[in-house]
Amino acid sequence: MKRRTISHMHNEQVNVTPLIDVVMCLIIFFLLVGHIAKQVSAQNVKVPIAKNGNELEDRSGQVIINVVPQKGPTPDYQPPPEIIVFGKQVSIDELADELNDYKSNNPDLTLIIRADQSIQYKYISPILISCAKAGIDTVNFAIQNPSQ
Repeated sequence: MKRRTISHMHNEQVNVTPLIDVVMCLIIFFLLVGHIAKQVSAQNVKVPIAKNGNELEDRSGQVIINVVPQKGPTPDYQPPPEIIVFGKQVSIDELADELNDYKSNNPDLTLIIRADQSIQYKYISPILISCAKAGIDTVNFAIQNPSQ
């Protein structure tokens, strides 16, 4: 019986094509995750500090509403804040319809209101009314732990 021998490679360089494919997939993944994270959290929102609060365990099915303050012409006047849902600015009149769309896709929807600490309650109240109109019964407020 004749034995076959393994022929030597003529090209002794390492094939890096699979490595490049994996690196490109990782780059695309981190770009997408960074873009989504940027849409969800507004940079200029300073959430209030609170001693009592619980960490949310289940993070699936969450919608985050960012309530971003606007600068008024005088320090005494605070204009209505911007309401941002998934990077899209929404008016208070459109908010209930927008939340209805999310609720129809996910019946166990959890809402997180991420409002700036300088926002007055008179601007938060219509958001809560829109949540009630959309039938969302789980509403949480984002807070900052004093130790952070």
